[in-house]
Amino acid sequence: MTNTIDDLQAQIKSEQKLLLQYEDLERMERDPRNILHVQANIERTKQNILTLETRMVQLRAENTPARAVVRRESVFIANVPYGLETALHGRAQEMALLDDWFHHDHSHPLLAVIGLGGQGKSALTWLWQKQLQTNRLAPPLVVWWSFYELDGTVSQLADRLLRHFQDEPASYGSLRNKVDRVVEHLQQTPALLVLDGAERLLRAYSSLGAAYQGDSDRVDGEGLAREQMRGCVDPAAGVLLQWLAETGLTPTKTLLTSRLFPQELAGRSGLGLAGVRRHDLTGLNGAAALVLFQELGIGATRAEVEAVCAPLGYHPLSLRLLARAVRYSPTAPNDLQAAADYDPTSDLLGKREHVLRRAYDNLPPTAQHTLSRLAAFRSGVGWRVLADVFGGGGRVLAQLRQDLQRLEERGLLQRTVRRWEDGEADTHYDLHPIVRRYAYDRLSDRAGMHGQLVVYFEAVPKPQRIGSLEDLAPAIELYHHLTRAGRYDEACDLFYDRLHSPLYYQMGAYQTYTELLLALFPDGVDKLPRLSKEVAQAWTLNGLGNSYSLAGRPKTAVSFFERDIAILEKLGDKKTLVVPLGNLAYMAQIHIGELTAVSHNLRRRISLCREIEDRFNEAVGHQEYGRLLATTSNWAEAAKEFDTALEQNKADNIIQGQGITWAYCAQAALLQGEAAAALRAAQEALRLADEYARTSYPVERDYVQVYWLLGWARLGLGDLAAAQGHLDEALRRCRAINLVQLEPSILLAQARLAAAQGGQPQALALAAEAQTIAARAGYVLNLADIHNFRAGLALAAGEREAARQLAQQARGYAWCDGPPFAYQPALDEANRLLAQLPS
Repeated sequence: MTNTIDDLQAQIKSEQKLLLQYEDLERMERDPRNILHVQANIERTKQNILTLETRMVQLRAENTPARAVVRRESVFIANVPYGLETALHGRAQEMALLDDWFHHDHSHPLLAVIGLGGQGKSALTWLWQKQLQTNRLAPPLVVWWSFYELDGTVSQLADRLLRHFQDEPASYGSLRNKVDRVVEHLQQTPALLVLDGAERLLRAYSSLGAAYQGDSDRVDGEGLAREQMRGCVDPAAGVLLQWLAETGLTPTKTLLTSRLFPQELAGRSGLGLAGVRRHDLTGLNGAAALVLFQELGIGATRAEVEAVCAPLGYHPLSLRLLARAVRYSPTAPNDLQAAADYDPTSDLLGKREHVLRRAYDNLPPTAQHTLSRLAAFRSGVGWRVLADVFGGGGRVLAQLRQDLQRLEERGLLQRTVRRWEDGEADTHYDLHPIVRRYAYDRLSDRAGMHGQLVVYFEAVPKPQRIGSLEDLAPAIELYHHLTRAGRYDEACDLFYDRLHSPLYYQMGAYQTYTELLLALFPDGVDKLPRLSKEVAQAWTLNGLGNSYSLAGRPKTAVSFFERDIAILEKLGDKKTLVVPLGNLAYMAQIHIGELTAVSHNLRRRISLCREIEDRFNEAVGHQEYGRLLATTSNWAEAAKEFDTALEQNKADNIIQGQGITWAYCAQAALLQGEAAAALRAAQEALRLADEYARTSYPVERDYVQVYWLLGWARLGLGDLAAAQGHLDEALRRCRAINLVQLEPSILLAQARLAAAQGGQPQALALAAEAQTIAARAGYVLNLADIHNFRAGLALAAGEREAARQLAQQARGYAWCDGPPFAYQPALDEANRLLAQLPS
């Protein structure tokens, strides 16, 4: 047996590397049988790690001199009054590990507890910190912050801490400034921060459906890699996590729970920064599962527990669901033999489906019907809605209440109480995604059920003003039921009238936009949407092309735009045709370097607009053609196109169009190295974006672009502090809406800023992240700029061969279709670097 802590730590690191390899295999594997084998290896490796960690805890306790115990009261700050300890079974080893980390492990100020949903992460950490406070062993300040709550944001956490330290949050402006100030306070204050549900900070869980999302961070096709999906949406949150993990900088210890290991804490190895200790939470063991069943009054032997629970990986949530199903079994209630015929050798989902089938089959018919009807809703639903939709008198409502109570008792339904702004409370019911899918498959009259819900949601009044996705929830629910009922034309009309503009322009909710439009393709996206009018089919294809472009899938977008154009050319609809022609050029082709095609499509658009006298779309064509000319260093002609666009937009009072044109003017100035002119143009673009927000609604994509250009311009003028604020704001907004199209440009600007601040490692890391995204999306122009930047860093570091190779790659990317359709500013920079690096 290993006798030193250093040896044990080395073994743990080795097992953690093996765990990462198994997890990568699981993500890539498609055969369910192989997945089961890999998952068994994952669980065994986690158990090995836990055994080694337990031995290390024991060894440290044996070799740590006894010290006087300091007992004190703590100030407790929490954003949720949890009572989770009743859900905890069999976690004595983990409790000891947490004690060891807090009292004896001075090398790791941050402990990350990683595990699947339902593993009991929240229950474990809540009970541990409660015991710490009960025993008066906690530091002076204890903070429990759940990111699952409505106020569970880093911004709200920073505000709460600043107020605790008698600071006024409003006086610090940006979140980055607030975080910096919180850090200053925590440097002077012994504290314990428990950050629960930190996956909600990450891009993988930033979508509309985060509350109903599973545990996978798999990303297929174009778009973001797994590492990017594990990154924080808000860069200020990433900064805070990395600071909390810095050894020797703070008396604060941080306990973090998450489904995914945040990339900001992972480091290059993926195992964690030096100050991070990672613990992967495993399933329960057989003894703990036996205790769980016994406490619920269920008769079982150890052998029966192993036979039934081992195939489930001893997953705590699955075991509790199984226990409740057995408890109410009609054949052998409260006896685990009721599950003795369970066969776990079916497919991957067979494990969970067997448990669900037992739970479902043991329900009375009325409760089964209620569960399946609940599954017809797109997401959670309040009692008020259920009473209105399913009500029909006192007896019906009484039966509904009884069914809901029974479903909750058996673990199939989640119930919470929400309080509205008027002070009234409403009980909210929700289903786990797996339960929802299973119950929905057993809904007999789906069309009738969705038709009933269409009638209800059609009667919900429209909000006077749209300010958030929550305001759109009734319309999205109505759309969902229309598509499920097969009423696709009505759904498309609703989408156009009530969802298109707020989702696409106002909120930039591109993922939601795409998900909703795909519901119009029941026959598959390779077929046309199931709509009766060809012009509606064309509009839908154009919408998907736009959303895929912005989300980092330009090559996919090209096919949608081309199918749209083909329909409109067949119809001879010139007025509508000008739109996808332009979108194909400036939403997709320009980013992948097809500059000859961009020129052709934009000139054709401008010509058609003049023919049909469409001044608005002609102005858009001029501003985008100006951007193309700036890309090819044709500065004088670009300026003429920008002037024409501004003139036409001013004449027609098109405020947003003027703002976009000024943003392009700023970008053109920056490509020429004219930072002062760029700043003036970007400031005008921001003023116009604000004006449009006041008179219509804010267009989030425009703000991302403007803050990026403001940051780049400030960097060019040497105002590094202002540049940091603008670029952080650009990246936060960009990631909040998953605007992949602009992210590499913002990250490259952040890399240039880091280099200007002397942070070469950070500059390289940011450039590498930008390059990964650009390479996956096929953003040729971004790749040219990134390789030029990296070549410059390599040259400055004396790495001449690496610099030469990078500059050659940059030249290849910048070439595009060759002059005059090359990305000329980047091509010139690559040639300048190569002139200093003869082969």
